[in-house]
Amino acid sequence: MKLYLNILLLVLLPITGYGQNSCEKFKEGKFKFTDPNSQKVIIITRKGDVQTEKILDSDEIYDFNLKWIDSCTYTISPTPATIKRKKEVAELGTMTVKITPASDSSYVQVARVANSPKFKRRDEVFIIEE
Repeated sequence: MKLYLNILLLVLLPITGYGQNSCEKFKEGKFKFTDPNSQKVIIITRKGDVQTEKILDSDEIYDFNLKWIDSCTYTISPTPATIKRKKEVAELGTMTVKITPASDSSYVQVARVANSPKFKRRDEVFIIEE
């Protein structure tokens, strides 16, 4: 009987939503975080396969091509227009970001940069409700 219940649970849990993707609400929308080094606030806008980052109180805007690797991990690469405006962004290469949900309104992101293997950054990112 116990074996039967375990098998039943294994079959039903994914159907009932236990295995639902908890990062889905972070795939599109507006978000913000504070850069720990500069203390500047950065606004992220994610829509489709584009991510735009705007540094508040600045003219700096960066556009990235966005590609989801799995439900909670994505990569961003600077667009040609961003590279033209800010050449040093191209030197960094592709950034891989792993999302871990923290609450209903925030997540923790861990970012790694392809051309800087020692680089690892962790930020708490908040949803901006519109």
